[in-house]
Amino acid sequence: MNGLEIAFQLNNEKDTEVVTALGNLTGNYFKNNENVDISWRIFHVTLDKDKYYRVLYRGKKVNDLHPEIKKKIKEKFNELSKMDFNSLMDLYKKSMEDKNFTVINVRDVTEEYDLWQDPLWNYI
Repeated sequence: MNGLEIAFQLNNEKDTEVVTALGNLTGNYFKNNENVDISWRIFHVTLDKDKYYRVLYRGKKVNDLHPEIKKKIKEKFNELSKMDFNSLMDLYKKSMEDKNFTVINVRDVTEEYDLWQDPLWNYI
């Protein structure tokens, strides 16, 4: 697998807002503050009866990211995920005012069980 995948579930009616904020705040932090050549996609995945979210981060040119950057992305994502909803959304709204802030929206995808490969990387 190229890049970094973060998969998780939330159980709140404001899921999409939270997921979009987490994915975009993390991606933009590394793009704008750490000068990492990074791109990302955010998916709402339906797999049979299960629904969950995936955020995929990868390098723009070489697709994969350095292991240390992957570790830092996980830590930043985890740090942001511990914020309460209002603080997270305030930070997100303030961050979106920056002209260099990239907003990636959630895409819905449906998958079928395939024990041989993970097709999600093909969507990117």
